[in-house]
Amino acid sequence: MTKYSTELKIEIVSKYLNHEDSIKGLAKRYNIHWTLIRRWIDKAKCQGLAALSVKHTKTTYSSDFRLNVVRYYLTHSIGVSI
Repeated sequence: MTKYSTELKIEIVSKYLNHEDSIKGLAKRYNIHWTLIRRWIDKAKCQGLAALSVKHTKTTYSSDFRLNVVRYYLTHSIGVSI
């Protein structure tokens, strides 16, 4: 489950883009860190408001695939990126 809904993100970004409030003002009003709001704004400017939509897709992997990934990790000198 995501912490912030698509509607809330669009509402906040729209208020900023329509010059209704500043980033810091919106952060204080909605109790959301201003850097997160800044990321939403940048994303919306580059990709449009639709990019803020919450995607509810859960990827499932087969047991064979997961086992192959573990084997690959154990036999190669690579790190784990999280």
